Amino acid sequence: MTLEIVIPAHNEQHRIGRTLSAYSNDLIGDDLRITVALDDCTDQTRLVVDQHALRDHRVRAVEYPRLGKGGVINEAFRRSDADVIAFVDADCSTPPAEVELLAETLRVTGADLAIASRWHPASVLPKPRSLARRVASAGFARAVRTVFGLPFHDTQCGAKVITHRAAERIMPLVSSRDFVFDVDMLVTARALGLTVAEAPTVWIDREGSRVQVLRDTARMAASLGRLWLHHRIVPVRMPARGVLDPPP
Repeated sequence: MTLEIVIPAHNEQHRIGRTLSAYSNDLIGDDLRITVALDDCTDQTRLVVDQHALRDHRVRAVEYPRLGKGGVINEAFRRSDADVIAFVDADCSTPPAEVELLAETLRVTGADLAIASRWHPASVLPKPRSLARRVASAGFARAVRTVFGLPFHDTQCGAKVITHRAAERIMPLVSSRDFVFDVDMLVTARALGLTVAEAPTVWIDREGSRVQVLRDTARMAASLGRLWLHHRIVPVRMPARGVLDPPP
């Protein structure tokens, strides 16, 4: 099984090196590719990635115009030829071993997607999140469940794994490029009849995170409203299949 880990990055010169070192050192084997999807970086992120690529042939950088986090993940997923594709945040909040466990979750459960959940009872958070973040996260999750009927407790954790076959079906239908990319992906997956496993994780709250609770909560609420409207106007429909067509 080949695995490609996509790391979206916008001006991450100060954090991407630590993340690449962790993933290169902890994950072994040539069936792995680590792709840093550069989202219109104007700092030295590309240089840092290229330096790591000289030491580890599995690391590479791919540059995109300003598409947003969701946009570069979508493009990278659609270009991937790996059997399983993952994305993680650039700050290494998700340790490398947890990505392998998510990929194993796909194999064991037969799910099409596996998502990490910080709210899972078996999850480990060595450094508890602030009260403001916990309240904002719980409120957003409740809004997602209410608006879209998704049963998941944590749609926003930055660690998700998907099979290549599922990515081929989902990504062309996902239009969101911002905070709600994850929700859009999950709503689309459910509409297509694909299965999603929510798994426990280890998650480390890193200093220097760009999340600003009050500002980002308002932005996410607005984006959630736009996403709801989009799916009302352009609903995802199961493709019609003839009696001789193979199952998806």
